[in-house]
Amino acid sequence: MSGDPRKPSKAERDDRRREDARTKARAMREQQERAARRRRLGLVTGGVIAAAAVVTLVVVTVTSGGDDDAPVAVPASATSDGGFVTGDPAAPVQVGVYLDYQCPFCAEFEAANAGYLQQARESGDVAVTIYPLDILSRLGDYSTRAGSAAACVAEEAPDALVAFNDTLFAEQPAEGEGGLPDDRLVEIADEVGAGAASGCITDGTYREWVTQATAARDERVTGTPTVLVDGTVLEPEQLGQFQQVVDDAVAAAGA
Repeated sequence: MSGDPRKPSKAERDDRRREDARTKARAMREQQERAARRRRLGLVTGGVIAAAAVVTLVVVTVTSGGDDDAPVAVPASATSDGGFVTGDPAAPVQVGVYLDYQCPFCAEFEAANAGYLQQARESGDVAVTIYPLDILSRLGDYSTRAGSAAACVAEEAPDALVAFNDTLFAEQPAEGEGGLPDDRLVEIADEVGAGAASGCITDGTYREWVTQATAARDERVTGTPTVLVDGTVLEPEQLGQFQQVVDDAVAAAGA
């Protein structure tokens, strides 16, 4: 992949990345606020009362109550569709990876492509958005805990997210074994330069957000890993040619 001699400086790209993250975060918060208002103002048909052959419909206004009204913590750096952009957000080729940290096939994809993706990011030709899901939460809470931990790292030390992501897959326990404990997640964060995320990880700050983002994910995402290149979902048989697909997209973009 060839570089562009006129591409913005690293400082300019960092400024643009931060501004892009803030814009997308505002959009996601506004979307969630609208959804919350709809829940609070939802109208439920109460019932049918018969009296002297006259049927009256009673519409009861129901306001959500209890813990359901508690606000869900949303990472400010997340995109409106629940991802974290790594690399230059304005890169000509956009890759999206929907993953579950308990998914063995995700670990295989990561092992095969992590080095390539890092080189692609550094070239400025490709941005990779990481979408942490908890699709495998039926096997335990590790998918949710690890996804929340990744969000914590993205918030506190965004430049460390790729290394944190790579390490989680490198140390992935066997499926169904319970996953890494929170204290190990904290240690990994510290090892990759995201020690400031330790409290967030221990508190599970973004666990509910991960679950909600999983439920609201792109309807084309039916399993993990699901990989998109410039918005097109790759078929399972294409994952083996992932690097060639990206190279072709970069060439087509003239990068």
